[in-house]
Amino acid sequence: MNKREERDHKFKLLFSTQFYPGSEIPAQMESYFASPDYEDGDVLIRVENVSEEEQKELEAAVQKIVDKIPELDERINSSAEGWKTDRMTKTDLTAIRLALYEISYDEDVPEKVAINEAIELAKKYGGNESGSFVNGVLARLVDGSRESTRVEKAPRKLQGEITEKKSSEGKSVHILINKNNK
Repeated sequence: MNKREERDHKFKLLFSTQFYPGSEIPAQMESYFASPDYEDGDVLIRVENVSEEEQKELEAAVQKIVDKIPELDERINSSAEGWKTDRMTKTDLTAIRLALYEISYDEDVPEKVAINEAIELAKKYGGNESGSFVNGVLARLVDGSRESTRVEKAPRKLQGEITEKKSSEGKSVHILINKNNK
């Protein structure tokens, strides 16, 4: 199974957890792997080709995300202006949660990859505007988590003499008189 298929399975498993109480999630994840094959565009995805080991790894990975949902949702709610998680579509929210988890806790997934893959999942499974929406929310989350640094300009070396003159309106005007006319 390649990384894209793995992420697709994680997305679907994570999506399905939104419909069941916590105690039923493990059984629902298990039933996912008993489901029939499905078409993914032009490719037939064979769920039955997922080995038992891969199945257990996927279930464990999704359970880790589920355990972090309260924290992830708190971060999403604090940065998504005008949008709270309870107003988002389940597909968009699932893509955002998966990406935010990967950005925050999975060192093997580069930030840009997590964002791009979330956008692709949102386009694939969500509505017309899902890709843009997910991109916007993740951009706020990522930019908000970075430490902002202020860049100060180096002072210019002035050649000449600065004089101050008061205008008729009482404002100060500074004038540079250049003495080096070369």
